[in-house]
Amino acid sequence: MVSRTCEQCGSTVAADEQFCPQCGAFMDPLAPTRAPSRRPSPNVISVTSDGTNYEEFSLDQPPVEPGPTRTTNGDNIECPSCHTPNPATNLHCQNCGARLRQGPLPTAPRPAVQATAGVRAALAISGLLLVVILVALVFNVFDGNQTASSTTVASPTTSTPAQTENNPIEVIRVDCDPVGLGSFACSNLIAGEGSEFQVNWEELEAANETLTITLYFREPMTVSFIEWSNISDQLRFSQNHRARGLLLNSDNQVSEWVWELENTPGLQIIDYAALEATWIEITITSTHRAEVSEGNVFSEIAIDEIIPWGRPALTTEG
Repeated sequence: MVSRTCEQCGSTVAADEQFCPQCGAFMDPLAPTRAPSRRPSPNVISVTSDGTNYEEFSLDQPPVEPGPTRTTNGDNIECPSCHTPNPATNLHCQNCGARLRQGPLPTAPRPAVQATAGVRAALAISGLLLVVILVALVFNVFDGNQTASSTTVASPTTSTPAQTENNPIEVIRVDCDPVGLGSFACSNLIAGEGSEFQVNWEELEAANETLTITLYFREPMTVSFIEWSNISDQLRFSQNHRARGLLLNSDNQVSEWVWELENTPGLQIIDYAALEATWIEITITSTHRAEVSEGNVFSEIAIDEIIPWGRPALTTEG
């Protein structure tokens, strides 16, 4: 019987075999016998790499899942698909073309991933930005250390510590004109509650004179307000004259400050402010009139206590 040559792999195929026993290519019995050719059939895919042969398969029909390989005797191999005996040297069934051996076939190497030009450019820019950021961080660290080592702490130039809260201002001396009556002296104004200062107001009024009180500080002060205390006892409060109209001044004040006290016993606040003041002068220009209470009325004006509030002024040494 005349044998034929497989057009796919060049193997010799018997005339009665429908498939090449080496590559499994279909052998058309009606096709004329031709010289071996390595040109692949339009419906057969063959893949080779570096001289290694890979299994060829036809696109005309779906692949057949092969069963387990069985040998019928020492010389033949039974096809797992159609059970046709094949010589032991066959790789594919000569009847149906199915693969006879179940061992793994060589796998083509996976092609390397090729990055596009845009991806490569983005990666290059990202790398450049990372380098710039790292260089900037290193520069800042070294520059910061150098600046810290070369910086010197300047000594404070203020003569007094800065204070933001108001406190009672220390009054080192108080002068009154007139000076007061006996034990009701001018110094009682800063001696504490209950030690009164009194002068005969009706005599001053008849002479068209006023009462002036001057408070002196140890250092320049920022004055925020003044606490003014009348007699707390209601009976004695009403029997004496009480200060009403005031003129306030200090050594750094441009014009006098006018204030009117309320006709109430005890404490009240004078809203007065001054900057860098070393003294405050208070002039009483009028009074709330003394009243007859329980058959008594007095001609004196009575003041219990005067306390300025503030904080040291911020002055600098030359």
